[in-house]
Amino acid sequence: MSIVLLEPPRPENPNRLEDVVNAPLSACLFTGYIFSVLHKNKIEAEIINAHLYNWSMEKTVSFLSSKNIPLLCVHAVYLWERTQNVFDMLSAIKSSNKAMHINLYGYYPTFAYKKILEDFPHIDSVTIGEPEFTALELAQHISQNSAPDEIHIPGLASRNNQGNVVFSPRPPVQDLDQLPYPDRQDIDLYKKKGIVTYIQGSRGCYGHCTFCYLNPFYGQVNLWRGRSAKNIFEEILKLYTEYSINNFYFSDANFLGPGKHGRGRAVTLAELILMHDININFGFECRVNDIEEHSLSMLVMAGLTNVFLGLESGDPESLSRFNKNTSVEGNKRAIQLLRDYGIEPTYGFIMFEPDSTLKSVRNNFEFLKETNIMTTPAVTAHLLHHKETILKGTPDYLSITNKTTCSNSFTNYEALYKIRNPEVEAFSEIITNVCKKALSLLPAVHNCQNAATDTGINSDSLAKLNNILIALFEKTLSDFEKNNLTYSSDSIKKLTQELIHEVERAIK
Repeated sequence: MSIVLLEPPRPENPNRLEDVVNAPLSACLFTGYIFSVLHKNKIEAEIINAHLYNWSMEKTVSFLSSKNIPLLCVHAVYLWERTQNVFDMLSAIKSSNKAMHINLYGYYPTFAYKKILEDFPHIDSVTIGEPEFTALELAQHISQNSAPDEIHIPGLASRNNQGNVVFSPRPPVQDLDQLPYPDRQDIDLYKKKGIVTYIQGSRGCYGHCTFCYLNPFYGQVNLWRGRSAKNIFEEILKLYTEYSINNFYFSDANFLGPGKHGRGRAVTLAELILMHDININFGFECRVNDIEEHSLSMLVMAGLTNVFLGLESGDPESLSRFNKNTSVEGNKRAIQLLRDYGIEPTYGFIMFEPDSTLKSVRNNFEFLKETNIMTTPAVTAHLLHHKETILKGTPDYLSITNKTTCSNSFTNYEALYKIRNPEVEAFSEIITNVCKKALSLLPAVHNCQNAATDTGINSDSLAKLNNILIALFEKTLSDFEKNNLTYSSDSIKKLTQELIHEVERAIK
């Protein structure tokens, strides 16, 4: 029996290219970890990474329909308006093999499992939370039962004989060192495409941010679990020596972990890298309050070159609403310390959220100017228009669906909302359209570590465009603050077109 682990195609949606929260980086090694756990337990499996291979939906259907697959496990990623396409693809695959059991895993199906199992009869089960050992027990169950009836596996949601959705939780893995390293079957193709090699050093986060569903995904009490520095280093060393890989990025949502223990673990990892004299570069994501000079200096010596910093806001009240337990001054200190060590970080930043006010937007804008973050038009455009995306599983999803009338998306996974302050909503609509137009004019290269790299346009034009974006934002914000603008649909449309024309002239 050969089980197939599928990374489906992810067709681009030009309207949502700047939104990356639908596919958290911490999920990128799920499939590799499942494969390794199955292999360790002598279960034959195969990874089909249709996304990496640039396969179409049609090619994926054709390929999988020709195989006799008892169990198809699918890493389901929310693709906004294109998500239905994935379910249609899976339905077509199932039609060629009615006995096939189709299982979904990942962040999206974890939080949408009830709606998925109610609406899509060709989906047989959904793995909730960490997928490795639930997938193992599911594979063992199906291999031992030619016609499995009800399935009772911790961590698995399925239908009982009455057609009702049933589920019992599975506790998360506490000792991550006991997991085998994730499979790297397509490592040569990743290298050929210039995709960085991901390492997962920890799971979970000790924070409780209202916009994040990381800890609800794991369903855990112990909020952050880290692999030992030795275990992480041994995986890096294996990839370095066997595959000549020297560029790594940690897929952890919070690499450093809590307090003194987290910083000490990071220092130990740095010491191991330096002791073995391996020449590597690496990057990670972290909270601002975890940036501390001693650990940072050691990590830089070991090869740290890239940090994604979760600022989220330059407004104290927004930080409080997000339950960040950080401060504006703390944000500034973290940025400066990283710059002191030669690292210009990339940023997580939310300009607009449901309770934004003109004051909070002004505070955000002044913070971005003071910290000199808006240096290229691609970065500036992203920062100036980014509106919080609210997905099921986050505290903000519960809050906004209880307080506000908002429209629902496919399988009710995203809460589509209007900002409560009508002036800010109007301003957000104008700026979003202007910034998206600017981004569409840039030949930009996007990846997980860089918001965008501008190419193909001379530096003078880029500088001019950057300055215009900042000036247009400031002038429009000032006009709203002075009540010089109305926010009827016609006036919003007219002003948006005027500002877009100014952006277009900057590129010509």
